[in-house]
Amino acid sequence: MARTGRPDNDGDGKVPERLLTIPEAARVLAVPESWLRERVRLRRVPHRRLGKHVRFSATDLEQIVARAAQQVAPGQRGAHAHGWLRTQ
Repeated sequence: MARTGRPDNDGDGKVPERLLTIPEAARVLAVPESWLRERVRLRRVPHRRLGKHVRFSATDLEQIVARAAQQVAPGQRGAHAHGWLRTQ
């Protein structure tokens, strides 16, 4: 098959990773686009800039989720200890 002048990969036989737009990434993460746009604006989430265009790799999305994981401190008391769920 004849090749066009346009490369479709980096020469090692791998297909380039598809990058996601903000709306696509927000759907994958199940968050509002506005939430993701604000984090990008504040540079709080990993992303790629292609000129003025913002894109996310699969690795970027994995890092966003990993960074959002809440760590539970050992010995932390629950709501019962504070009386919030006290029953009479």
